[in-house]
Amino acid sequence: MSKLFKICDSGLKFTFSLFGSLEIEGKENVPKKGSFITVANHLSIIDPALCASAVGRDPKFLAKKELFKFPFNILLKFYGAHPINRTRPGSSAIKWVKEQLGSKESSLLIFPEGTRSRDLKLQKGLNGATMIAIDTDSIILPVSIVGSEKCKNYLQFLFPKMSVKIKIGKPFSIVNLPDKKNKDLYQIITKEIMQRISDILPQTYRNNENESEFRFTRTIES
Repeated sequence: MSKLFKICDSGLKFTFSLFGSLEIEGKENVPKKGSFITVANHLSIIDPALCASAVGRDPKFLAKKELFKFPFNILLKFYGAHPINRTRPGSSAIKWVKEQLGSKESSLLIFPEGTRSRDLKLQKGLNGATMIAIDTDSIILPVSIVGSEKCKNYLQFLFPKMSVKIKIGKPFSIVNLPDKKNKDLYQIITKEIMQRISDILPQTYRNNENESEFRFTRTIES
């Protein structure tokens, strides 16, 4: 874990101790060794920092390039963010992701919805996390976030007058893959990933459209 990340994480926890509350459940489910992908629902600009704090493995993540403006670009880089053009991701972003997961002790944070939910409910997932997990043979760690939607701007990042609860589910792997892979298969697996996030969310944050049986994902028991 980098010193810069430790500084940012300590600052986040300190501000929450003064102005709000941060509850983390399920830290025992975080893999102790090896690289993995964290997937979570997305409600607020503060979510990457919250997930990083909960998982505690210095996760890297992609962020839209528009956010990389002074002075917030400094904070984003401290947290291990990498800029991406969401309309044209390009091969450089994919290469960067694979490099992160190529390290034995690295982790990558992905919000499968692709953007923040406006009605709090878990939205339909995009296939990016699925394709990356398959391509890198990575295990996946589901995380749910509740309460961060009250953080509307960067000033509230410094004075988080809110109660946030983060729940970490059991890690799982993608299994039973056929030799031929196509978009339909990716969508089925993505739906399973979203279901695993939904399962650890309160009912009011769930979306019944994500309901799925687990054919291609399997829980990793400790």
